[in-house]
Amino acid sequence: MKYVDFNSVKIRNFLSIGKEPVEISFKHGLNVITGVNRDKEDRRNGVGKSTIADAIHFAIFGETIRELSKEFIVNSINKKNTYVELKFSVNENNKTKNYRIVRKLKPTKCYLYVDGTDLTESTIPNTNKRIKSILNSSPEVFQNCVIMSLNTTLPFMAQRKVEKRKFIEGILNLEIFSEMLLSARSEYNDVQKKYEHITKDFDHANNICKLLNDQKENIINSVKEQKDKILKRVKTIQDEIAENKSKIKNINKELFEKSKDKFKVINEKISDISTQLSNVKTKITRHETEIEFHNKKLNNIGTSADVCPTCLHQITNNDRSHIQKEKNNILKDIENCNDDIVSLNQQVDSIKELKQNNITAQGQINQYISNIKTVNNNNKLAKTYIENLNKDLEKNNQDLTELQKRETSVEVQDLNNKINNNLKEVQQLEQNSNTIYKSLSTLEVVKYILSEEGVKSFIVKKILDVLNNRLLYYLQKMDANCICRFNEYFEEEIVNEKGENCSYFNFSGAERKNIDLAILFTFMDMRRLQGDIAYNIVMFDELLDSSLDEKGVELVLNIIRERIDTYSESIYIISHRKESVKAATGDVVVLEKKNGITTRVDLVNKTE
Repeated sequence: MKYVDFNSVKIRNFLSIGKEPVEISFKHGLNVITGVNRDKEDRRNGVGKSTIADAIHFAIFGETIRELSKEFIVNSINKKNTYVELKFSVNENNKTKNYRIVRKLKPTKCYLYVDGTDLTESTIPNTNKRIKSILNSSPEVFQNCVIMSLNTTLPFMAQRKVEKRKFIEGILNLEIFSEMLLSARSEYNDVQKKYEHITKDFDHANNICKLLNDQKENIINSVKEQKDKILKRVKTIQDEIAENKSKIKNINKELFEKSKDKFKVINEKISDISTQLSNVKTKITRHETEIEFHNKKLNNIGTSADVCPTCLHQITNNDRSHIQKEKNNILKDIENCNDDIVSLNQQVDSIKELKQNNITAQGQINQYISNIKTVNNNNKLAKTYIENLNKDLEKNNQDLTELQKRETSVEVQDLNNKINNNLKEVQQLEQNSNTIYKSLSTLEVVKYILSEEGVKSFIVKKILDVLNNRLLYYLQKMDANCICRFNEYFEEEIVNEKGENCSYFNFSGAERKNIDLAILFTFMDMRRLQGDIAYNIVMFDELLDSSLDEKGVELVLNIIRERIDTYSESIYIISHRKESVKAATGDVVVLEKKNGITTRVDLVNKTE
């Protein structure tokens, strides 16, 4: 825990304080700040007492409690050289450091020193952050636990729910969870965007790899397809070559010439046979003519008459014998002719058969010669075709060689290199993606832990018992006629003395004042108990000056004395009541305003 001891404040040209500085060294006990306004018939209002609280707040946060514009903070008479110096020490881990804050207006400056060493940052906002980190407090918490202006600060119970929650979280130092949750959400969103971005990059790289692979596969498949076509064509060519080679026959030239000679001899034989056939047919015709002649002659020989019809001679037996002999000769000749005709016809048939055989042989030889010529022509064509096929085969083999070269070409190698590079990128992106995904999973858990349902809820439930007990204690000390508790959502539940649930605004102004003070003292205790930081000073502006009767004032003073004894605090009460001075156990700071300028004067006596 840090223990902050405010030592002193020095103020010049700040609001109503002029060139002559007002300096206060903070002392232990109950101290009172009071004063008199000589410009208003010695009235005690408008002296500039609250200026002390504003100056301390200004030194730390760069603004007043009343959130005045900087042009109105500068003393309206001197109009420049506003100067506030706040000295304090911080004890942490048994080590004490002495700090000094100097804040100026016209010109605007801010300085921070520790043990004489300048800790001022390059800009005022950065210096403000450093001061805030040292004192561990927001303006809201500081105004409700350290310097409290009861008439200018809206009472806690009158604030909106959001403001109440924010304030209580600040008091209990739970805002760190909200800040961490915001940070975790921000980091989660950043990581989510990175994850989405890297996922897109991953998908893009994968697509590029796929495209490159497809491109490579297309080239290889195209090459393979062309190779297959060429190999198929080569096989077809080789088959055709083999087939045509098988068609090529070796022709014996001598046999061819002999066949031609034989064809010639057969032709000559056929010619001779044709001549013989013609001669035989002529003979047959002649014999047929002779037979016809002999038949006619025979018809004219041999009659039964006794007188020859031609010569009219008497036919004798001699003549008849001669005639018969002649007939027999003629019949013999006819018979011989018929035999010759039969023989000749047989010769004709034999000659015809021989001729037909020779014609058939001639046809066969002629067909053989024609076939030989055809084969010769086919052989020539086949050889030419084989030569052309061999040329195609050689060209296809060259194309195949070129395609095989293309498989390992610079283009394919370049694609392989690109694919390998992209695969490395994909692997790296996948690794990064997995890492980011793990971070997302971790942040999901962190978000839950820091959420209302997480560890914060657990801490709130533990703290609520202490807070409500302290609040009940101070309500009883203030003789309040109600009981007030906060639930885990920091919503108040008020029960009046009749046991009825009611609202804060159901009570009178004095009753609300009692509740406000009880809550105020509770928050002061909780600020100490939360274990982060403790301040030695507490300043109340007009704590005893409104809505409190004498009994109420006495009850408040009793609580203050108890706190002084318990925590050794330096408590300052800003008051215009004369009775307040009598309650002081420490210092009494008297301010005097004259001609619009506030200065510090000596106290004559406590009854003044």
